[in-house]
Amino acid sequence: QMQFIAFNQKKETSRGKNFSCGLKSYLDQWKLSDEFKYMFEPIDASKVVFVTYSSSNHFYEARKSIRSMRSVFKNKIIFYDLGLSKDEISELNDVCNLEVRTFAFDKYPNFVARLMGYNFKPIIMAEVFSEFANYWIVDTSVRFFHVSTFMNDFYANITSGVIESMTLRHPSSHSIFATTHPSMLGYLPMDTAFAKETEMLDANTMFISRSEMTREAVKWNVLCALTAECMAPQQSSVQCWFHGDRYGTRANCHRYDQSAINIITTSLLERDGWKRRDRVKDDSMRNFTTVHRGDGDGMRLSIPCQ
Repeated sequence: QMQFIAFNQKKETSRGKNFSCGLKSYLDQWKLSDEFKYMFEPIDASKVVFVTYSSSNHFYEARKSIRSMRSVFKNKIIFYDLGLSKDEISELNDVCNLEVRTFAFDKYPNFVARLMGYNFKPIIMAEVFSEFANYWIVDTSVRFFHVSTFMNDFYANITSGVIESMTLRHPSSHSIFATTHPSMLGYLPMDTAFAKETEMLDANTMFISRSEMTREAVKWNVLCALTAECMAPQQSSVQCWFHGDRYGTRANCHRYDQSAINIITTSLLERDGWKRRDRVKDDSMRNFTTVHRGDGDGMRLSIPCQ
C-alpha cells in the first residue's frame, strides 16, 4: 500500500487514498522507493545545481532568468525543454555550463502533457533527485541578486539543521485550505483547521538538499503528479475568487504542484517534530531572490564561458 499519512504535532491524523502500485516502477527508477536511503551531505555551494524549465510561451522570461543566474553564479544550469523551438534551443546552447534536457512526455501518462496541470514539475524534481545532492528548482520568473553573504548563511543554516532540507519561503498570502481542491486532499489529507491556519508558500523557488525527509517529500509529490485526480482534478482552475477571508474560506481554485508540496512538507515537518514558526521570515529567500512574473527579454542569449 502507498498511502500518504497526515501528521499534526507528531500524531497521525488521517491517511489518504492508495496510490497505484503500478507507479512503484517510477520510484525505483528514480531511487525514491523506501528501500533507498539518503544521508544529508553538507552543502558545497560550488556544486549546487540550478534546475529550470520552459515552453516557448515563457522563453522570453527564461532569457532574463538565465541572465540573472549567470550574473551571480557559474554553477551548472539544467534547462528542461517543455516545447521549445530549434532557435530557442540553439540560444540555450550558447550559455556556458547549461545543459538542455528534453522532457520525455511519452514516458508518462497522457495527462502529464497538459502543462497547465503542472504535473511536469514534480517529475522534474524526481528525475534529478538521485543525481544531485543539492539543487534549486525555479520558475522562469525567479531572479537572483546580491547573493554572497545571505546565501552562504542560508546554506549554512540548512547544513546545521536550523532550516529544513526541503525549503520554500516566498509567501502566497493565503492558506493551504483556501486554494487546494478537495480531490487532492483525498490523496494528500491534512487536518482542516491546521490547513486553514497554515500559510501556503510559493513553489516558484524551492531548494532541495538530499535527505530522507526530501526523498519522502519528492516521492509523495511525484506519486500525486502521476495520478490525474490528485495533482490536477477535473474542473480545477488556477483562477481564485477570494471574498475577504483568504484563510478560512475556499477560493474555488487550486494550486496544483504548489498545493501538493505544501501539504507534504508541512506534514513531514510535523511528524519529525520541527517547531512551528513563521518560515517566511526565517532566513528569507527574499534576501537573494525575487519573483518578476511576465518580465521578459527579447535579446538573444549568448553567455560564453570565460
